[in-house]
Amino acid sequence: MLTWWVNKAIDMAMITNRLYIRRPLLHAARHPQSIQSGLLLSLLKENADTEFGRRYDFASIKNLSEYQQRVPVHDYDKLEPYITRQIHGHSALTTDPPVFYARTSGTTGRYKDIPLNRHGLRQVSLAQKQLALSLWSDTGFFTGQILGFAGNADEGILPNGISYGSVSGATYQSLSRVLASKFAVPAKTHMLKSIDSKYQVFALAALGCERITGVVTANPSSMLKLVRLINEHANELLNVFYGSIPKWLSSEARNLLPDIIGKANLPRIAMLRDKLNSQRPLDPDQIFPNLSAVACWTGGSCGTAIHQLKPYLPEHVQFVEYGYGASEFMGSVNVHAKAGLCLPQLTEHVYEFVLREDWEANHPVFVGPHELIPGQDYYVFVTTRSGLYRYHINDIVRAGEYIDQSATISFLQKGKGVTNITGEKLSEHQLIEAMDNCIQTLGLNAGGYFALANEEEFRYDLYIEVMSIDHNRLAGELDHKLRALNVEYEDKRESNRLHPPRVHQLVDGATEHIKQWNIQRGVREVQYKPALLGYHRGWQPDIFSLIATEQN
Repeated sequence: MLTWWVNKAIDMAMITNRLYIRRPLLHAARHPQSIQSGLLLSLLKENADTEFGRRYDFASIKNLSEYQQRVPVHDYDKLEPYITRQIHGHSALTTDPPVFYARTSGTTGRYKDIPLNRHGLRQVSLAQKQLALSLWSDTGFFTGQILGFAGNADEGILPNGISYGSVSGATYQSLSRVLASKFAVPAKTHMLKSIDSKYQVFALAALGCERITGVVTANPSSMLKLVRLINEHANELLNVFYGSIPKWLSSEARNLLPDIIGKANLPRIAMLRDKLNSQRPLDPDQIFPNLSAVACWTGGSCGTAIHQLKPYLPEHVQFVEYGYGASEFMGSVNVHAKAGLCLPQLTEHVYEFVLREDWEANHPVFVGPHELIPGQDYYVFVTTRSGLYRYHINDIVRAGEYIDQSATISFLQKGKGVTNITGEKLSEHQLIEAMDNCIQTLGLNAGGYFALANEEEFRYDLYIEVMSIDHNRLAGELDHKLRALNVEYEDKRESNRLHPPRVHQLVDGATEHIKQWNIQRGVREVQYKPALLGYHRGWQPDIFSLIATEQN
């Protein structure tokens, strides 16, 4: 009876969201130019008396064209001094003060602290409500319980007394009591320090829960790690419910056992044990018989993780696009689960786009959401109400079909100089710093090197032109340095979502061969600059002819 009332409460909340959340966005899609213009002028007026606003004379800007002429494109490094001053009490970027900082990896250091004021938290909440509405409308996501992956919202306190942590954790904390009651794991799970502990708790909850109907995780590699854990240790996990605790179960997970076992469906556990005794492994239909949908990123390298995840789940499970987003902002929201259509948050951010080839050729022409060409790829630049102005996040999105006068968008990949397999966002700068250290530490005389993101194997492959090398030692050193430089890389390696790098030795003269390949493809020799970081898929099969020896 309680479940019936909870589901009815969710039904009423979704009807309300349709009226007050979805309808304004669809109205904005019919009038994107006027909505975006009004939002920009409101934002400039609100922040005219900040340090940033006075520097660029926000008070005198009358339209988007003047804004583009006056304010240059900014990345995090250019905004960081303002963010730092704001942390120390100055109104540097926004008059509305930050209430939370999203901590994520940076391109030149260990992390970035992204300020989010009340508007910033609101845009995250709106994106989640849009996704929830689409899931409610088109799937059975909310009919049972939910596995929801989230980080820790309270990782620490900055000098201004404000918390920093994970946006997903902050979003989870903002859920209504009704919706939070749908989640299968105890709330304390998201605050566990050990990655392994979290997955152990999730695995026990997934086995013990009678009816899992939805999974929400930004990156599908999280779900892939979970199902592999269940597959590998099903017998030991099931025995936990009968008091047999394996030695490898962490103390953090053990502390949450009363919450998990107390809610477990013991007849289901007994059935799974019987099935496991008669067959190995358990079938997906036995572990997740009622699973309707997995909400996650489906673009970029996430498609590879989904492909590997599908054999572990029932065939009927639907993968629903989570929406393009990052710690800095939620760039799009799902408005149609089955079609995977995601609109920019036109009422929350001011958007500018530049065709990929134009930006990379240093000839940018900025256009709005109403001017995108379906099927074309664009760099995206946003102005947010939390203080990111003409912010260049180095993401490439693909324009999709139009909804009224606004194009839908989907994430394609990180832009030039940054790769991303599981959320680590590794930059070329970090690779260079790590390799400089490795070359010095190991005394290598390298003719050249580059690294490729191997999305199929969830690892980085380093290709290096050198006479003699200890593959394993270099791979270990590189892994160690990258973990120190990139907090997200460290997190993904700690959870084994990202595997250790592998080293490949190149033949003598390989670096020159690569240069000649690029010249033959139209790159001017005087403009040639070797790319040290890229994706494995972009090099096959060229790279194989240059490999001298494999890792020993």
